[in-house]
Amino acid sequence: MAIKSEMFHVGVVLTPEFSLMAFASLVEPLRAANLLNGVPLYRWTHLSPDGGALRSSGGLDVLTEALPPLQSADFDMFVICGGLGDETYTSLRLRDYLRQLMRRDVIIGSVSTASFILAAAGVLDGRRCTVHWDYLDAFREAYPRLDVRNELFVIDKRVFTCAGGVAAMDAILEVIRQRQGHDFANRVSENFVYGTIRQAADSQRMTLRNRLGIAHPVMLKTVEIMEAAVETPMRLPQIALEVGVSTRQLERLFYRYFGCSPAQHYIRVRLEKARKLLRHTTMPILEIGIACGFTSASHFARAYRRHFGVVPSADRRPAPVSFGGSEKR
Repeated sequence: MAIKSEMFHVGVVLTPEFSLMAFASLVEPLRAANLLNGVPLYRWTHLSPDGGALRSSGGLDVLTEALPPLQSADFDMFVICGGLGDETYTSLRLRDYLRQLMRRDVIIGSVSTASFILAAAGVLDGRRCTVHWDYLDAFREAYPRLDVRNELFVIDKRVFTCAGGVAAMDAILEVIRQRQGHDFANRVSENFVYGTIRQAADSQRMTLRNRLGIAHPVMLKTVEIMEAAVETPMRLPQIALEVGVSTRQLERLFYRYFGCSPAQHYIRVRLEKARKLLRHTTMPILEIGIACGFTSASHFARAYRRHFGVVPSADRRPAPVSFGGSEKR
């Protein structure tokens, strides 16, 4: 495949408390591609709705330009690099800008939680998409009609969404691969000692076996069932029947591997999901409890406090701080 030599302009939009890891993973492969080619292939502009310095979640400030007038914008790709708080971030200027870019031949993308921003603008309607795994439940609750996948990145009709972190590098390496070829993309990857470029459909999270640090097939199957049945929890005898052991044997296995009963582990799974919904959505607390298999607000509150040491209302993320202008409303 011949290398496309024409300059490719990427608009990189930053939101308050953007992820520095995702930002670096997004722009550094473009820099490396220019270095390896000798003649620049890519240029990028740091943007925000109103311009000025934007602070990352790690405390580093990046100077941005305001969104240029659409009549003078020459973007080939327009990507929003998200971070903390994007599920409640609102910029009417950015939303309108995205909708107008949709009418042009521009690739639009999001990294990490910026999928919420694309969804709110209607960019993801009728398209497959993804978001960082920690926000998957919240994203599906907020946008139940979207086709949300648990994948590293998804490209659908000139729109891509990416899980964030170093997965942004996989997404950008795919862009480079499509423009400059497989061998060139591999050279860019090797420049970062990155190894094999991961595929879009690869799972965001490590396997259940690696995550739990166990290999027992009955335990793995049981935890998989528990994590899939949160809203309507299954009874222990049902689960034991499903995995082909007795209830007593399942109890012994859980105490051996986890030091607790299956019921205790199951409620932990449900409460962990509840905590994500509390922190990443504005769902009423009672609805969150019901979505996680609790039959009453009091039952949910007691279980939550017993596990986390605070009541559910105390674990809500503080309301976003207003930065003025059109950044947050």
